[in-house]
Amino acid sequence: MTSFGLIPLKEIWAMLDRCAPGHTRKAREHNHLVTYNGVPYPSLPLGKHGRRENPDIEAGHVKKMARLLKLDADCVNRMLPQLRFK
Repeated sequence: MTSFGLIPLKEIWAMLDRCAPGHTRKAREHNHLVTYNGVPYPSLPLGKHGRRENPDIEAGHVKKMARLLKLDADCVNRMLPQLRFK
């Protein structure tokens, strides 16, 4: 099953707070660096140009990050049901 659509960044941060306790995140010039259990995900986009208070992020980026960081699928799906993460 594929993921599509957009997810607000605040929902992604809430999911990480719940599903990846102890993670770190750092906004860089072109993207966010998210690290969990020593594993970095260096390419979570900042969002489209302009105001970036709560940009929409493509679901594929979030799914790739969750897979790389080995997050619990049940927790991710509870927090972001549109992701359909396995």
